[in-house]
Amino acid sequence: MGLAQNLVFGLVTGSYIAIAAIGFTLIYGIVNMINFAYGEYLTVGAFIAILTVGVLPLPLPVAAVVAMAGGGLVSLVLARAFFTPINDTGPVPMLLTSIGLGLALRNAIRLSAGRSARYFDTETTTYRFDGLPELPVGPVNLLGDVFVTSQQLVVVVSALVVFLALHALLTRTDVGIAMRAMGDNESLARVRGIDTQRIRDSVWILAGVLAALAGVLVGIQTNVNADTGFSYILQILSAAILGGAGSVYGAIAGSYIIGLVLALSVAFLPTGMTGISSAVAFLILIVVLLVKPSGIAGQEVREA
Repeated sequence: MGLAQNLVFGLVTGSYIAIAAIGFTLIYGIVNMINFAYGEYLTVGAFIAILTVGVLPLPLPVAAVVAMAGGGLVSLVLARAFFTPINDTGPVPMLLTSIGLGLALRNAIRLSAGRSARYFDTETTTYRFDGLPELPVGPVNLLGDVFVTSQQLVVVVSALVVFLALHALLTRTDVGIAMRAMGDNESLARVRGIDTQRIRDSVWILAGVLAALAGVLVGIQTNVNADTGFSYILQILSAAILGGAGSVYGAIAGSYIIGLVLALSVAFLPTGMTGISSAVAFLILIVVLLVKPSGIAGQEVREA
């Protein structure tokens, strides 16, 4: 497989990691906690969409919207039940609570959905709304021997839409500006009259929506099971820290770096060692923590 084709894979991988990493870094920057249960939010979103497509059945875009709504609701309910009551106890209790919550969610999903892998039926799943052009099912030739599938196009375009919408939210809306103010200084934001609990709730909802969307996009690339979200949490964490924990734009940059490195590591690792490619994200995380703990963007992007 050529270098250009692996770059396409890296771009696609970086796109759905970025969508998830944005929600993860918003929680870190504004709620001030590392949420290790976040990977399970991604799994919940994927299963809601698969269930919606399979049972109702509805087109995938509608199922994605349902999953995003469900993900936002689940995130808010869990935050209210488990994190808000201990919000003032410090980061360690919050971290331990998130680890326990993640384990509970993962096992709850395993008990309710079983251990079998689930997937969207790409032959029958509808990828369009009525009235819009239908995407091709098979791979599309981009240039030479480089191909891209309709599912990969959906992932990349979805990420671009999310980035633009999020930029508009953070720079043009009162809620977004309040989020940035809380991320910089929560005490000062409270003194200035910002309802910090309402903003926290907004962050939890937004993070759940983004995790669910990332889960759906992972689901149209491959199958999902109860451990899917957990398998991605290290990549999401690495991307957020690489970009500068708490920095939305840094998380986007870090995600694409992680995605490209993962794709290229698969291309260049000797046969039989490609299974350790996921460890590359962990190595990147260690190097960043040693060399530049604030990440490649860090504070200056948060203040942009």
